[in-house]
Amino acid sequence: MFEDQYNDEMIAEVKRLDAKQRAILAGHPNWANACASCGCELNAINPDQCEQCS
Repeated sequence: MFEDQYNDEMIAEVKRLDAKQRAILAGHPNWANACASCGCELNAINPDQCEQCS
């Protein structure tokens, strides 16, 4: 049970870091996430592309 919780937390952290890296690469280090295609700001961490690009 502890391992499952730990794995879930680590997966969430990796997603958060990936989203932050996309925002930095888009030129907006203060954003939490950016679209991987067009660079627009995304409000959620999970998607890597906006609705228009996906």
